[in-house]
Amino acid sequence: MNLDIFLQGFIPLATAHFIALLSPGADFFILLSTSSKQGKLAGILTAIGIAISNGIYILLALFGIMFITNNEFLFESIKFLGSLYLLYISYHLINSKKRELFKNIRSNNKRKKELFNNFFKGFLSAILNPKNSIFYFTMFSISSNEHISLIYQYSYALWMFFAVLIWDIFIVYLVSHEKNRVYIQTYYNKIEKISGFILLLIAIFILVDIFCK
Repeated sequence: MNLDIFLQGFIPLATAHFIALLSPGADFFILLSTSSKQGKLAGILTAIGIAISNGIYILLALFGIMFITNNEFLFESIKFLGSLYLLYISYHLINSKKRELFKNIRSNNKRKKELFNNFFKGFLSAILNPKNSIFYFTMFSISSNEHISLIYQYSYALWMFFAVLIWDIFIVYLVSHEKNRVYIQTYYNKIEKISGFILLLIAIFILVDIFCK
């Protein structure tokens, strides 16, 4: 394994992916609501459903990128569109307004059989979100070049899947405690704005790489 080549693709991908995980999106709010209302088990099942849906999109994006890497014009075009998508995300994060995250949350304990419905709720939430397909295509477009092997790309895919799963379960444990909710409510908007600036820098780096070749 050539560590330099592996890190060449992994660092920008992992940074952009983790920053996106830090930024509250639709999946975050479903996890927040489910965990706060129904408890940890419901939240974990929802997190697993979300992670599996993301895994499907990750594989589709990986195989899609594999088919177009030999077409330089098409590959660079997708890379360019991906950078524009990152600019779009960063704009909305930087300009995001502070809002109440835990409004109207009431405990609602469900029977264990009913809890498994949360797996499908998480799965459908992520699989029906078209932004996920765009996002993962963008991730692989910024981490792919002729030097990065298929094995490295598979390892990137595995990393992103487990990053989503572990992060979402971590969120479940965080919001299950009242004290943590206070911290999340206090700092989440600052995290959004910082994340937006980091994604902006990554997008600019990609654009410079495209046009300065």
